[in-house]
Amino acid sequence: MPYKWPLALDLLKIQYDALLSGHTLEVLTEYITIASTVKFEQWGVTGYITTDPENIETILSTRFEDYCLGSRRIAGLPLLGEGIFAQDGPAWKRSRELIRRQFVRVQKQNLQVFTSHVNELCNTLEQAARSGEIVDMQPLFFEFTLGTTTNLLFGEPHSSLAKKDRDALRDNFDYAALIVGIRVRLADLAPLYSPAKFKKACKVVRDWATFFANKALRYKDEVGEEKAFEKYSFIIDLWKEMKDENLVRDQLLHILIAGRDSTACLLSWTL
Repeated sequence: MPYKWPLALDLLKIQYDALLSGHTLEVLTEYITIASTVKFEQWGVTGYITTDPENIETILSTRFEDYCLGSRRIAGLPLLGEGIFAQDGPAWKRSRELIRRQFVRVQKQNLQVFTSHVNELCNTLEQAARSGEIVDMQPLFFEFTLGTTTNLLFGEPHSSLAKKDRDALRDNFDYAALIVGIRVRLADLAPLYSPAKFKKACKVVRDWATFFANKALRYKDEVGEEKAFEKYSFIIDLWKEMKDENLVRDQLLHILIAGRDSTACLLSWTL
């Protein structure tokens, strides 16, 4: 990977500027046009960026045991807790199997579950079009995917919460995710960067996931496990496997990342 400043400090600056401006993918695309896999070396550490499908499948699936998350686990643990994005080895395989089961179940659901969320998104865009103003669509996509993810996997739409609670979750989640992004780039020094606001934001997000988990588990106690499974299949399945409310909450947060952020970014980038 070409660089201009001593010690390749310009590459470090580019990374942080891209993160803070929300243009990481756009900035990195410039480098992956050089080759599908590029190597960079900085301060004795070698890193790679790859878009090669075979490399990605090898790292994330077929030869996962040859790789580990390393300092990425340290960076994300305060927000996410234990789950697929913060685990290695047998624990990772267990989480992966749990999540795989849920997505297989989701694929069999009727597409009508998306209707209300799509209509809400379209109505918002239509109102914006009438105003003639420029619209940043990414926040709308994040709201859309948050609604579909909670509806499909948590058993209830995010809209069941009051608007102030939804706004608080969005703001705190976005801030916490930004800080995790910075901590990832600090590698083993990640624990040194933990602002007080970050800790508060993590608590808000984790309390939100706890709300959904506890609601499903209370429903289980009221109507029985079999009936509760019909409404809250993912949460009840997690509970049957783990018997630990904190681990259930953590898994919900990891699913939220997979369902909300990845999909919203894909929609934004594609459009």
